[in-house]
Amino acid sequence: MILAGISISMLSGNNGILNKAVQAKDATRGGEVQETVTLAAANNTGADYIGGTKQTRAEVIAQLHRDGKLTDSEVATLEENDVITIGGITIDFSVLGSISNAKTLVQAFKDREINVGDYITNYNSTLNNTNATANLTTEETGFDGGTQTYKVNTTTTWRVLGLNKDETQLVITTGSPIKKEMDSSATEDWKKDPYLYLDKAEGWYNTNDELVSNNILDKVCAIYAGRYATDTKSMRIEDINTALGLTLDKTVAGGKLYKTADESKTALTAYLGFFGQSYTYKTNDYAPENYLKAKYPSKYSSLTNKKSGDSVDGTAFMYMYTDSSIVDQSSKLYDVLFKGTESGSNGKSYWLASSGVYVDRSDVCHFCPGAVSGGNAGTGYGLFFSTGYSLAFWLAVRPVVYLQSGVTVDDLSISSSGSEEPWTTTLPDSYSGTSLEYGQITE
Repeated sequence: MILAGISISMLSGNNGILNKAVQAKDATRGGEVQETVTLAAANNTGADYIGGTKQTRAEVIAQLHRDGKLTDSEVATLEENDVITIGGITIDFSVLGSISNAKTLVQAFKDREINVGDYITNYNSTLNNTNATANLTTEETGFDGGTQTYKVNTTTTWRVLGLNKDETQLVITTGSPIKKEMDSSATEDWKKDPYLYLDKAEGWYNTNDELVSNNILDKVCAIYAGRYATDTKSMRIEDINTALGLTLDKTVAGGKLYKTADESKTALTAYLGFFGQSYTYKTNDYAPENYLKAKYPSKYSSLTNKKSGDSVDGTAFMYMYTDSSIVDQSSKLYDVLFKGTESGSNGKSYWLASSGVYVDRSDVCHFCPGAVSGGNAGTGYGLFFSTGYSLAFWLAVRPVVYLQSGVTVDDLSISSSGSEEPWTTTLPDSYSGTSLEYGQITE
């Protein structure tokens, strides 16, 4: 009994092994919290001079809590105090800014104090670099005209699109698509209008998330990155589906589109898809892999040439956003996403960084980026055809920004009203078609 008492004392006393282990664990955790706060403060200071994404005080605290570095009670303490002690280490959170009880944008949206279509009036003042430029070369776009340039325009308007899929971030987009740099004195049409021209396999390949990690549409949109953004990229069909409350089931033949809130999952007839279909190449067909390898042998050496008998799966799909089953045309959501892109008034039509393979018939398929244009949204714009033909298309570019979850109504200003920059350019009706020089299957 004496030995047992001594053992218990050694384990559980004030200086016991278990207590010291807990103290050591807390000291380690305190050191990790201190390091995170110090690095975040240094990063925020650097962002003022060289650009980059800042982290708010609330954002850092939320991340530490998610990582298990701060307990519930410690988070509650930090809502009222700047300083907290963990494992004997005192950490001062004031270096990340003052304590704010302001409501987050996410919560304000859930409370209907912020609504779809509202304007973010000061986002441009938070941009990392107001002189940012993106240049897209012929090798990236496939368009033979030359380099196409985008520069930040600080008069660009920003509007609320809604919450992301897990409802942790507010998503915003530009009021109108952004414009390419234009030269009114040029003789070539492509230099005089605001659209991005894409062509051939390059235009399809470099806008395809499944094939590239550096989507060229994201490259353009990244010039509008700001310190309150976690991600600034091109609009994708998934962003639109989330905003519209749509779910796409790719597991059924052709795919099925239905309202996410519809428990019966009734298919929407405004949808057309090609999932489950495939195209089999024949001799004298053209394949994008063969084209890219032949034209740029060093850059695309990792691609495998297609042969006669090889197949490619259909992944393209689209739906009519002008159909009332998709969205109410009198709603703010329609106004933000689709107004000015309908057939007959499609000057604001824009690319989506969501490419697909369209199996047209048993004797032809084509490869296409995503687009919102002429009453349809999806991945149905053909640039490269298995028949040995290509079409140059031109549409605008539309950024989407995912704001940090901790950004508050004090950080970004919201207005229920605003106006858009005039967009008088209409989309040309004719497209230039050419026969492919590379990519033919000879075996």
